[in-house]
Amino acid sequence: MLTEQLHTFLSEAGASLHRIFMLPSSRHFWFFMLCYVLIALAVYLSGDGRRQGQNFFRFLFPKKIYTHPSVWMDIKIWLVIILLVKVGLFALLYQANYIGSVLLDRMLDKVWVVEAAHEAPSLSDRLIYTLVFTCCVDFGFFLMHYLQHKVSWLWAFHKVHHSAAVLTPLTANRHHPVDYTVHAATAIVMGSFATVLFTRYHGTTIDSVTLFSTSAIHFFYYMSANLRHSHIWLSFGVGNRLFFSPAMHQIHHSTAPQHYDKNFGFVFSVWDWLFRCRYLPAKQEEITVGLIKGESGYHGFWDAMWRPFVECFHAIKSLHLWRRKRALEH
Repeated sequence: MLTEQLHTFLSEAGASLHRIFMLPSSRHFWFFMLCYVLIALAVYLSGDGRRQGQNFFRFLFPKKIYTHPSVWMDIKIWLVIILLVKVGLFALLYQANYIGSVLLDRMLDKVWVVEAAHEAPSLSDRLIYTLVFTCCVDFGFFLMHYLQHKVSWLWAFHKVHHSAAVLTPLTANRHHPVDYTVHAATAIVMGSFATVLFTRYHGTTIDSVTLFSTSAIHFFYYMSANLRHSHIWLSFGVGNRLFFSPAMHQIHHSTAPQHYDKNFGFVFSVWDWLFRCRYLPAKQEEITVGLIKGESGYHGFWDAMWRPFVECFHAIKSLHLWRRKRALEH
């Protein structure tokens, strides 16, 4: 019995690793990692790295970053996410979401009578649905991210991500399991909500416009997404007003006072503009990442896994539910 359970667990873990590197729905899909290297090469050829005589490998993998203890913490937390969260949690979330979608559909039956469509969705229908679906999921991500910084008990778990002292593509996975679960649930719920409403509007099931089985908009987003957590500066210039660039997310991780609680977006930056928390860099800025002065980090992996529960409990117990903006000292 134990041997069978271990074999099942290892099989699921192997399948999870396969999904991470071999499926386009993952930001670490091999093609997106190749895009990361190619964009970094373009930045290197046009920037200070080449002019200072630094070779590309050292530009891409700076020793002071990739030998930092924070990177090892990224790896350990990522393994927990792979083995404990992605193995079984997604199945439970999707099952719960399916039940919720069915209940929502039945509730809408009472107020919204739907006539079945007599023809298949056109390309324009699918393009509109792709945009609506992406906007719903992206706004859900933005709003949850915003709350994770404003609500004390949510910040207790999200702080694990911001405790990273350096940024690498692995830092994207540096999330407490509770924090990761909140993100996954938000995406699933918002995506299904958009699907239910659009399906009822159109009268038949409808699919996104995809590239390699991934929503087309998210596919293009993933092409530069790995630079969000890196030392490589990539701004979209005037495009930052609509799309969220990697440089804008690096600013989100900055400890500088002018960057505090700015840039919560993912695909689109308009949500930050609407909530008045968008910071548009005019040029490349020096970024120091991590927790601001006065916020404690973690003493190892187990402290990062356990202490957020303690901080969450104390926040709720003391009714200190909102995380106030503290004065920054440098």
